[in-house]
Amino acid sequence: MVEGTVKFFNRMRNYGFINGDDGTSYFVHGTGLKEGVEIDEGDRVSFKAVKGDKGPKAEDVEKLKEKKE
Repeated sequence: MVEGTVKFFNRMRNYGFINGDDGTSYFVHGTGLKEGVEIDEGDRVSFKAVKGDKGPKAEDVEKLKEKKE
């Protein structure tokens, strides 16, 4: 599992990006969030990094704590 911070997430379009602690930017789609999870800019998250069609992608995303301080 990789940890990172949500760069942004657009709920209307159901996608966004996560800045991984490994220095990689990951695409995240709403379908990649664990059930009941909602994310917002600045949230700390944990996720499984996979290779998507257009680059690194986050799946099984879960929130670690509310916001990075």
